[in-house]
Parts: sequence; structure tokens; C-alpha cells
Amino acid sequence: MNLSRESIAEFGSVFNLFDANGDGFLTRQEIDEALSVLGRGISSKDRHNLFNRLTDDNLVTRDSFMEWMAQREDLDISADLREIFQLIDVDSSGCLSFAEFTQIIRCFNTTASDDEIAALLKKADIDGSGEIDFEEFIATQAQGSDLKITITALRSFKKILKQYAKVAEVSSIALVEVDSDLGAGKRGASKGIEFLKDAAIQKQTARMRADNGIVSLDSRAVQNENHALAKSNEYQHAKYIGAIYKVLARVTDVVAQTLADGMFPVILGGDHSTAAGTIAGIKKAFPQRRLGVVWIDAHADIHSPFTTPSGNMHGMPVAIATANDNIAQKINNLDLETAKLWEMCKSLGVDNQANLNLSDIVYVSVRDTEKAEDCLIEQHQIPVFTTKDVRDLGPETVAHRCLDYLAQVDIIYVTFDVDSMDSTICMGTGTPVPGGIWADEARRLNTALMQDPRICCWEICEINPLLDTLNTMAENSWGVFEAVIDGISKRFTD
Repeated sequence: MNLSRESIAEFGSVFNLFDANGDGFLTRQEIDEALSVLGRGISSKDRHNLFNRLTDDNLVTRDSFMEWMAQREDLDISADLREIFQLIDVDSSGCLSFAEFTQIIRCFNTTASDDEIAALLKKADIDGSGEIDFEEFIATQAQGSDLKITITALRSFKKILKQYAKVAEVSSIALVEVDSDLGAGKRGASKGIEFLKDAAIQKQTARMRADNGIVSLDSRAVQNENHALAKSNEYQHAKYIGAIYKVLARVTDVVAQTLADGMFPVILGGDHSTAAGTIAGIKKAFPQRRLGVVWIDAHADIHSPFTTPSGNMHGMPVAIATANDNIAQKINNLDLETAKLWEMCKSLGVDNQANLNLSDIVYVSVRDTEKAEDCLIEQHQIPVFTTKDVRDLGPETVAHRCLDYLAQVDIIYVTFDVDSMDSTICMGTGTPVPGGIWADEARRLNTALMQDPRICCWEICEINPLLDTLNTMAENSWGVFEAVIDGISKRFTD
């Protein structure tokens, strides 16, 4: 077996996920348990072949597992590349122009200079035709190629291209990209959006422009301030709040303008801090309408700089939106600059009032909270539908109860953080938490919510393909995204 260093590292990470006790061997029980939660997309034949590798001692060695990974039927890289090629080749000509292929290069090699790109183009154009056909495209993923990427990155890229193609079918939807890492405790959430920006925008925007009249999705990409991560953090209790305020202000304006244009914004978020900007944008567009929020997340995200134990602002968007400092649970004193920027964040949206009332939010699958958050939830009697509720009552019933609770509001925003799903299927987020909902439950829950005509905006955030070794997260999040787009489309066509 001759594997590249990249494949050894990638397959080794998968082995470690299977090896629950970390002893370097897999038992039948470990394989059974891993496949039950990590095996989405693994064929019956491949499952059977893995069990056949059990020795007389009922163990699978690391080397044997690595060999199985390399021979898996469902790791058909050629099929993945074919689908990507067809998604990029919008005019179905069978070839990619140099301009088209440059977008792929910028995705696979984001640091390449113009001269390096020119050299890679020349090298990829094997027959010298001035275009890249499918066989030449396949060759770019051969061992030793400068453009070869990991299986996880390849499939994440495919999923994001599929997102663009899916949205292109619906004239009333606008994708809004918010690629901010600033509020998260672990860097990388925005990498899911980078694929969109570097490779998919031009071709899929062309598709959308031809099919439904959208002039440019690029204008709906929110400029990030991620360069601030390279600098020292000045704000202990609200990390990078100066840069985050700028991002929130931009999100506010883009979401408000999208709604003013009569479009349904689907937000592709990085970390969850920017949800405060989404809410502010909705209120800026509809200042006289009462807004309700369904917050599907492992976390309540209702800390303020006064109560936060970490200073990470992805735990604060609900506090920003509701203008709630929770001084009763204060553990931090703020310097004047942090306090000023915090007030500026809260002032986005509508003037002289909060963008959201605490009585108009409902939580689903929230399970990882701290005392300060628990006190607010109890004080304001914010409903929390637990994972057990979703499982016992059914996702559709929970969705209807959320909507019934919000019966008095005029418009509703649904935000879906992928860490609301169980940590065993949610490796693609920086903050996985056990005890979450399953992918099918997430899909059914979001689908049922989208049937309410008051839903005016939907968001999915915290996808991080760099942490998603098996690509389980990409597969599961794609299923939810696809179902939501279908639900929105149905509303507009019925």
C-alpha cells in the first residue's frame, strides 16, 4: 500500500475516531458504534469489507484499517471530480477555459501568485489546447500534483458548489456570505466560505444571472476583518470587538438591503457572533414589525462582556440583539473602550431600542450553558426545547410549538448552528457538544419551520471543514441546507 503523507494523516484521523479507547486496535463493538454515527455514505460493501478484516482475536489493526480506507468503494475521487467539473462547466462545453480553471486553482491553492497560477495553468493544459478537459482536470489530482487536495476538502468544495447550483434554481433567494472567524474560540469557521469566494462565485453567479436575474452575488459577500486575528487582542472580555463591530455593521446593511430588494436572505455564516448583525439587518429593514427568533444551537449565546468567562463573542449575539448586559451576574469590569464598542454593537439596527425582545426568542437543543445564561433564561422564561423533546415529540411537533410560542410576532428569523447536532456527527464545528439532535431531526425541524410564511431569513453557521475528517458534517449540513432551500422554493411557487 503506497499512500501519500496527506492520505496517511487523513486516514489516521479517521482511525482515531473509530478507536474509542485509543489502544491502537478496533474491536467489533468500536466499529459498530463508529459506523452507526460516522458511517453516512459508507456503502454496505465497504462496511462488510471492514468487518472481514477482523482477526481471530476480533481486532482490526491500524495498518489494516488504513488499507481498507484506501480501497473504499465510496472514496471514488473520480466521481467527486466529475461532479465538481460539471458544476463548474455551466455551459456544458466539456472544457474549462483558463479563466474558469483559474478559479479552481485559487480554491486549491489560495496563496498562489499570478505567476505561479500561470505556470500551473500551463502544466495542467497537457495537450496545449488552451482549455482544460475532464481528463486533464482529473490529472490535477494525481499523486504529486501541485493542485492535489485532501478528500475532505474536495468533498467540502463539491458541497458548496452544489449549494450555489441549488440556490440558482430559486429566483427569490440571495446567498449572503459572512466569513468571519473573529468571534470563535477556534479559528477556521470561515474556511467553509473561502471555498465559495475563491472558486464558486464567478461561475455560479453566471448561472444565477442567466437563470433568475441576480446581478451579482459577490456584492452580497460581507468583507471580513479576519486580519485582526494576526494582531494582539486588546479587549480581554470581548475579543476583537473593534473588528467585530465593523463586520456586524456590514452584515446589518447587506441583510437590510437584501430584504429591501424583496429577496429571501440565506446566510452562510462563519462564527455565530455575526447573527447579531443579521438580526439588526432584519429590524433595519422592518423597524415596525415585531421580530421572533428560533435559535437552534448547543449554546444560548446570551453572555455579555460583563458575564463571559472566555471573552469569545460568538457567545454574545443574543445579548447584543436584546441589548442585555445581565449586570446581576457580572463577573468582569470593562475598560472604557470595550464598553463604548459594546454599546455601538447594541445600537445597530433600530434606534434607541433593542432589536429583539427576550420574550420573542425560543431555543432548540441548547444544552451547554453557564450560570449567567441560565439565570436569564429562567428570569425571562425563555422556552428551551431540548434534544429529548425533539426526540420524544418529533421535530415537526417541536417546530409547530416554536411557531405557536411566537404567535404574536410578525416576522421570524431561524438560525441553525451546526453544533446543535450531536458531537458524534458534528466534527465540522469548533464547539461540538454531546447530546444533540441527529441530522435527520435537524432536517425535519428546519423543513417544518420553513412552512411558516413569517420566516423571512434563515442562517447556517459554524461549518468548519478543516475539522471534519470524515466529511460527515459536510454531508449532514448539505442535507439540511437542501431541504431548507426546497422549503423556501415551495413557498414562493405555491
